[in-house]
Amino acid sequence: MPLTETYNIALIFQFSVSIVVFTFLLFVSAPYGKFTRKGWGPRMNSLGAWMLMEIPAAFTIAVCAWIFRDTIGWSWIFLLIWEFHYIYRTFVFPAKMHHGRKTFPVTMVVSALFFNTINGYINGVFLFKLRPLTDPSWFTDSRFILGVLVFFTGFSIHVDSDRRIQAQKPAPGRYIIPQGGLFRWVSCPNYLGEIIQWFGWALLTWSPAGLAFAVFTFANVFPRGISGHRWYKQNFPDYPENRKAVIPGII
Repeated sequence: MPLTETYNIALIFQFSVSIVVFTFLLFVSAPYGKFTRKGWGPRMNSLGAWMLMEIPAAFTIAVCAWIFRDTIGWSWIFLLIWEFHYIYRTFVFPAKMHHGRKTFPVTMVVSALFFNTINGYINGVFLFKLRPLTDPSWFTDSRFILGVLVFFTGFSIHVDSDRRIQAQKPAPGRYIIPQGGLFRWVSCPNYLGEIIQWFGWALLTWSPAGLAFAVFTFANVFPRGISGHRWYKQNFPDYPENRKAVIPGII
């Protein structure tokens, strides 16, 4: 099957599955963390799960860069930005989490492996082969500059939010109300940061593959933010009334 055809199929699939995931997660909370429950099959150690889920995204696009090294052009800059995030997400973030005896459903690990492989593929194929960047003037284009600013703003938000959550030391199996940073306004600023970051990626790459990732990110984490916000309000009578779920002052 021609490369362009497989790319188009994968791209359409990613946009389509975003609708399914968004709808599903509005009604069913993802079964990990505070929503851990039985009925989702075998489980594995959460540290190994997080690393295993994220590795394909970093690896697949790197393989694409190697395969299309003769046509990659200036698009290796995009590769560096992508890997900057995924080195953090694959190795730094899981290492700092409070794992203990926490487990993660293998079914979710498999689905994440599948998605991250497709995501790395469509971004790598488009950026390094179908539309490689050959003109460095793109790096002075307002879309790239604004996209980079948005990307790293989102990255900073979710890293700061991760740090604040990881700094909490509740008793095993217990949760406390996160404080500081954007937690003053929303329950899940880590999800807000991810959404901002990948829409920044879509802008700085100006690509349908980047947009597909941004749309999927929103579909995947926004409903989780709604569920997390609802959980905090149900379990903490003194939960701050002015906090929204994901978007400050809105929802």
